[in-house]
Amino acid sequence: MGYLLRTLHAFRARGSRPFAPAGHATPRLFVTLCLAFAFTGLLAAGCTLFGPRVDPYADIRQNLNAGFPITDAELDALPVYSITTRIDPVSAQYTGTLTLSLPITGSAALDRLYFRSYPNLITFGGNLQVTGASIDGANVNFGPAADGTAVELIALKPLEPGARAEVWLAFSGSLPDPSQPGAYTIFGSNEEVLGLTNFYPILAGRRGDDWALDIPHPRGDVGFHMAALYRARVSIPPNLTLVATGTEITRTVAADGWETVQLALGPAREFTVLLSPRFQVIETEALGTRIRSYYYPEDADAARSALYSAAAALRIYSDRFGPYPYRDMAVVQAPLTFHGMEFPGVNLIGSQVYNRYTQDLETLVVHEVAHQWWYNQVGSDQVRTPWLDEGLAEFTMYYYYEGRYGEPVAERLRQVRWELPVRGLVAGGNDRPIGLTVRDYTSHYETLVYGKGALFFATLRDELGPEKFEELLRTYLARYRWRIATPAEFQAVVEEVAGRDMSALFDEWVYGSATAQQ
Repeated sequence: MGYLLRTLHAFRARGSRPFAPAGHATPRLFVTLCLAFAFTGLLAAGCTLFGPRVDPYADIRQNLNAGFPITDAELDALPVYSITTRIDPVSAQYTGTLTLSLPITGSAALDRLYFRSYPNLITFGGNLQVTGASIDGANVNFGPAADGTAVELIALKPLEPGARAEVWLAFSGSLPDPSQPGAYTIFGSNEEVLGLTNFYPILAGRRGDDWALDIPHPRGDVGFHMAALYRARVSIPPNLTLVATGTEITRTVAADGWETVQLALGPAREFTVLLSPRFQVIETEALGTRIRSYYYPEDADAARSALYSAAAALRIYSDRFGPYPYRDMAVVQAPLTFHGMEFPGVNLIGSQVYNRYTQDLETLVVHEVAHQWWYNQVGSDQVRTPWLDEGLAEFTMYYYYEGRYGEPVAERLRQVRWELPVRGLVAGGNDRPIGLTVRDYTSHYETLVYGKGALFFATLRDELGPEKFEELLRTYLARYRWRIATPAEFQAVVEEVAGRDMSALFDEWVYGSATAQQ
């Protein structure tokens, strides 16, 4: 390309001193220009003189569902994590390194970066230490922040907006002692399942130009994160089933039996790993996505039900809002008692729901699957505005029950799961707005954030009408996919689609204290 530009420049520079008769070119110049333009055409077609252009996202595309709407420019703008880790369940230790190619965004240069160390939370009970750090190849000073739940890296020079920083971290971690059987275990070992959720240093979220370093309340999610691309190499001992966010690209086995699995994921909010010698697996397919259900051997019937519920939810939600992004989805029985937890492409379901509270299995599965749209694709501040993803994921179940069983069943869900509990709160004087932080709720958190949150979206649907409401959700998804949306931005989309001011409804439900009498 540079040769072509020099040739054209030389051609222009001759100006009034033509080297060939007007309207003609010498044979040498003609051949040169033809070759140059042909070379340019090869570049435009993605080729080089030495073969096809290498696709930098070839592994990521193995994770993305065919036809999912994302461009190379959108991928280029994302942070990229590369994680290598070795996990030893016997010693309950793991080590690793991480590189993060980070685009610097915002209005001001950064003189430091913050990574969250969630295993150091009391609720996790583990330990995560950063043992080395560099930015753009130069070692930097680092130390604990946010009561040890974050690490601060001091940049040697300001990181300017529009630039891209290359961050390297070395880390080591330990898992807590195995939990008592039946205990909620999101990080650690229980029921022969080893869970490494949020096990690595992850860049802290930001609110404008401020870092989000809250100490999360135990009842809510730990934080929110920028969408990123992930490449991971996970080394594990033999005879364990690995479940991880992402798609397996390669697997190698060393002489000692240890396996190294290479995975690709993204865009996604975070990366997580589970290991177990107990897992059995069944699978099905929906809209080009392979759905797998991992389960304990004694719970095969419940696992089959969970699989079919997840597949139906994926079809219904994709049709209503927009496509699911990945070629893989997992539903995993895990030691979370009767709770669930969402990760990109992985939905953890408490083991007690498989064998004790089976009537709740379908509802819990399709709620967690809804988070693949409202949390993973459209992010929000789950610490300070939990209603925006939890309330919407809860209401999204209405579409599942309507699509699979009919409107009367969906209306029954609305009445029994949302309206009756909220009426009880109102009657008892315990009503509160849905727009509080997790920490601000001293009681009735799930009824208010999930139940009343869902009822707010149901009321909004009543106000707009079903067609306008679906237009709203499709617009919200398309506009804020892979971004962090605020309540104000969601309200702006509502008012754009509605064509009128909707502040009275938001004041009443989100920011005020009154609940419309149902």
